[in-house]
Amino acid sequence: MSEVVFDAAGAGKTLGPELDRGGEGTVYLLPERGDLVVKIYAPEKLASRGEQLRDKVEAQIATWPCLKDEPLAWPRMSIYDDKGQWIGYVMRRGAGVTLRKLAHPKLSNQHFPGLSRHFVVESLLQVLRCVQILHRQGIHLGDVNLNNFLCDPFSGQVTLIDCDSFQIAQSNGPFFPCPVGSQDTTAPEHLGVDFARVRRTSASDAFSLAILMFQCLMLGRHPYDSVGGCNPVDNLRQGHFPYGKGGARPGSQGAIPQGPWYLLWSHLSGSLKNAFIQTFTEGAANPQARPGIDDWFLLLKQYQYSIRQGWLSDEIRPAAPKPQGKLRGALANTLNKQPLQASNWVS
Repeated sequence: MSEVVFDAAGAGKTLGPELDRGGEGTVYLLPERGDLVVKIYAPEKLASRGEQLRDKVEAQIATWPCLKDEPLAWPRMSIYDDKGQWIGYVMRRGAGVTLRKLAHPKLSNQHFPGLSRHFVVESLLQVLRCVQILHRQGIHLGDVNLNNFLCDPFSGQVTLIDCDSFQIAQSNGPFFPCPVGSQDTTAPEHLGVDFARVRRTSASDAFSLAILMFQCLMLGRHPYDSVGGCNPVDNLRQGHFPYGKGGARPGSQGAIPQGPWYLLWSHLSGSLKNAFIQTFTEGAANPQARPGIDDWFLLLKQYQYSIRQGWLSDEIRPAAPKPQGKLRGALANTLNKQPLQASNWVS
């Protein structure tokens, strides 16, 4: 028998097939609304922190009018069981596959046939646009990883999912932390600390999103991967980023891993490379030194324009490295006319 859930007024809806299941709970389709799904928390989660979950979700539902036009799987209505107990919520159904498949050297061809750099950049711009709006509402992502974003291979629409983990810190309401995170995408200042006690910032989100952007532009390679030596998390703590001038010799300890990674890196715009270098070296220890979300948005817009003009390659995996010192004058002139007013780090 199909499960029936109820809204606050006691009106029941029969759930459709199970769509996804994870440690926190299960997501079901709603047969009458193809654009919506229902998340029901696992019984053990409700038993251990059901009141916390409900309070946070209700706070998110209150912000729905401000976010209803954004590509978010955002809670919009609480649901209850037949005893009137709160068990979860209704949210938008996201379409597509995770960015982890877009940022994978083999799966990207399978799920995104004909994938181009322009498509990847447009997807990342959508993410940044949404994050800009969330930050203005006092909301931070906290847990940033490739599995928390869906991308439709046909329309290119990106949807942010797992939104109930976001940090909610509005001036007129209580503080709800993001209690989860991935070590290899967390800003260094928040490593080794109970995430439930951490207060995420725009700078920490920018650091984590820089890792995600790097992975999407570099076929999934983590920016802190290097030859031998420490693992990515240790390199992240130390700000050891192997790309850019002054890095280790190819093949030596701490160098860029063997493979197409230097080739991919060479085809990024100079300003974009500078931003990655700044974020992953000096910015690892100093959050104030990091480019912000607005900076990244402008850099990606400039990069996208360069691709459209044919000044930089649109190929995901170009056949050869970009020739050094041959950037067209028109590109340099264009970028010089578009300074990043909020930044002092772009050279």
